[in-house]
This record gives sequence, structure tokens and C-alpha cells, in this order.
Amino acid sequence: MLIDDNKIDLFIHNEFIRKMNIANSVMQYSFAKEALEFLQSNDSSKWPDLILLDIHMPIMNGFDFLEEYRELPLQSRQKCNVVIVSSSLDTGDKVKAKENAFVLELFEKPLNISKLMDLLTQNNIV
Repeated sequence: MLIDDNKIDLFIHNEFIRKMNIANSVMQYSFAKEALEFLQSNDSSKWPDLILLDIHMPIMNGFDFLEEYRELPLQSRQKCNVVIVSSSLDTGDKVKAKENAFVLELFEKPLNISKLMDLLTQNNIV
């Protein structure tokens, strides 16, 4: 699942995932609220294994998404990994991401394919 308000980043990240051949399908959301609604209305069998989440988005930012995500069933959250992908160089954002128990890693944009693959391999996601 890709959550990013930047359509170019959505396209690029989708292409990375396709080239890495790590997913059968990719869900794309320009608004975090829509992605959250999908997760809330589906059982864990329909959840993605990985969410690539941007921080700075309108209406609901990435950290707001994570606050709501915390309220979702534990069983579902345990099967889903969240990686923040952001252009933010703000130290506060980096600290906040590292302190969040749901965030596996924070990567700066542009996404580095080899770093993502290393992370996914190390955490037995692929």
C-alpha cells in the first residue's frame, strides 16, 4: 500500500515495487484517510504486508494516520509493516518516526531500492 499525496512519488514507488517483484498488487492512496478507511473496513486477509507512508499530506498527515492506525485490531497490525518515506529532513519528524512502535523504518525520498530490499529481507517480509 502506497500512501502519498504526490502523484509522481506514487508512480515512482509503484514502479520500484513492480521492478523489485515483491508484490502481487499495489494499492495507492493520495489521502491517508482513504487508506485508513480501507483498513478499517477490511479484515487482515485483505490488508497489505507493507505500507509506504508519506508524512506531510493534506487533511490527515502520516503521524495522524499512525494515531488512528493504533486503534485498529492488533492481529491485523501485526501482519502489516509500516515504512515512512518522506522528503522531510526535519529532525523532529525523524525522532517521532523512530519512537513510533508501528514504524519499521524511515527512508528519505527518493526511495532507495536496495535499502528497501535489505530492510524487507532482514525483517522476513519478502
